[in-house]
Amino acid sequence: MRNYDGYYDDYYEPPPRYYRRRRRFRIGPIIFFLLLVLALVFVWRFTDGFTRFTPPDLKNVQDEFAYSLDSLAAEISPEMRVDECGVDYMAQLEQLAGEEPELADRLGFIADHLEIYPEEAVKTALQGGEKLDFALLMPFRGEDAGGVNAVITADAGEIPYLIQYDTRWAYHAYGSSVMGITACGPTCLSMAAIGLTGDKSVTPARVADYAESAGHYVDGAGTAWSLFNEGAEAFGLRGVAVGVDEKDMKARLDEGQVLIASMLPGDFTTSGHFVVIAGYGFFGFKVYDPNSVALSSRSWRYDKLAPQIAQLWSFTAAPVSESPAAESLAGTLWYADCEEFITLRAEPNVNAAALTTIPKGGQMTYVSAAGDFTCVEYQGQRGYVLSSYIARVEETG
Repeated sequence: MRNYDGYYDDYYEPPPRYYRRRRRFRIGPIIFFLLLVLALVFVWRFTDGFTRFTPPDLKNVQDEFAYSLDSLAAEISPEMRVDECGVDYMAQLEQLAGEEPELADRLGFIADHLEIYPEEAVKTALQGGEKLDFALLMPFRGEDAGGVNAVITADAGEIPYLIQYDTRWAYHAYGSSVMGITACGPTCLSMAAIGLTGDKSVTPARVADYAESAGHYVDGAGTAWSLFNEGAEAFGLRGVAVGVDEKDMKARLDEGQVLIASMLPGDFTTSGHFVVIAGYGFFGFKVYDPNSVALSSRSWRYDKLAPQIAQLWSFTAAPVSESPAAESLAGTLWYADCEEFITLRAEPNVNAAALTTIPKGGQMTYVSAAGDFTCVEYQGQRGYVLSSYIARVEETG
């Protein structure tokens, strides 16, 4: 290019290519960002791979059963035979054992001794690893009353994650079977009650005992929906049926409410099931499934979750004034409504020091309500008993 003297400036470079390179450099990141967004939207919409969140705290989960297959085999007797399962189940067990080598020895044991296993145990074993040990031991563990006073840890306002096949109450009798099979409903209500009231004495086993005694279990059907409204009142909760609406669900969770859902066949069950909806995040709802740690360790998109919900309830802590225990009952006579005895404690807590025991039918005087406990006087001693294990003496004359 000539300068004003007519000479060429050999140090001067024309700008077009330089500016073209700058324009390409600016457009490139924008295109990359748009492609990334499109990819994320695709994963979000068409797969479940983009649905992870921090797994629930497993500090209250006890699911390791101690046993030896050789020792179990030595315990088998002719009286254990039930003959509920045929060759179809044996074939399914053998197929799963081939697909899951780490489970093969336990599945093989069940297949080899199929005659002693009830059908519900084999169906549970075919679900895979999480509940396999529980199912394996079912013929060797009779129904028990364990877990009522189990220790549950939870910070104030924390909804603890609990499983129905926890070693402490898995074989606790409930309805037609044991809690590991039938108690998803009581386990969910226990999580909600502890989270909302802070009363850690409301164990799944305690809720199960109440549900069955109060008529909230229906033979052949399982836990009745009535447990989640009128039954919830026994544990200081107010439960109401609500619609399955995404905005309303999030608003209730924002207010500190807890949701429990009755589930249709789908990802969570082949028949019927209850789960807790404990919160939500950017990637979906946080679901606490009492029957599966794996399903509780991911988030659930609304459009994936909602079609599987048959009924939804929302729970809040009931005001003290609405509690039946808040009635003016001072001086009335009550009795121990239990199987053997109840414990009179120094404080309204299952871990408080025991003052004495009150045998079945033993009478006491009502002093005052204390949450899920009642302050009573028994043989000159004043202390606290669980309200669900006492009943008022009917006045006569």
